[in-house]
Amino acid sequence: MTANLSSATAAVLQHFRWVDGDADTWNMLRDPSALSAIVAELARLSAPERPDLVVGIEARGFVLAPMVALTLGVGFSPIRKGGALFPGDTATMESSPDYRGRTQVLSVRTDHLGPGMRVSLVDDWVETGSQAIAARQLIESTGAELVNLSVIVDEAGEEAHAGLPVIRSIVSGSAVP
Repeated sequence: MTANLSSATAAVLQHFRWVDGDADTWNMLRDPSALSAIVAELARLSAPERPDLVVGIEARGFVLAPMVALTLGVGFSPIRKGGALFPGDTATMESSPDYRGRTQVLSVRTDHLGPGMRVSLVDDWVETGSQAIAARQLIESTGAELVNLSVIVDEAGEEAHAGLPVIRSIVSGSAVP
């Protein structure tokens, strides 16, 4: 285990908590040492496929993905939810139901992506993979390729793993307290 993985894992496990039955990944991001270790590890996990661009799904993906992109020396592009204002031409895709049974309409700027582009998706948690799979479909609709998914916590089942490229995580869902 590398020093970054060890410090990132320790940061996640130290700061993770459940609040009213919901996973609180925001708490681990308010500590500067934890945030630094988590971003460094997410960048390390994203790097092997040499992405040209990092995308993040609103909301926590908006926090993590730009920092990972900076660490990798590549650009960032957001994936918005629910018809949020997004200037320019967009592609949209509705996700299948998430763990709460909700679907999301995701949108991406088509001028940010294109043929031959290698894209890494960064987020805090993957469970059903519904949003990540919809993001993959959006990315591929532009001719770009989703090359990996790097997350803080991977709790994805077989269906999500089958519908996505390699998923790398700092911790597995079974490791969170």
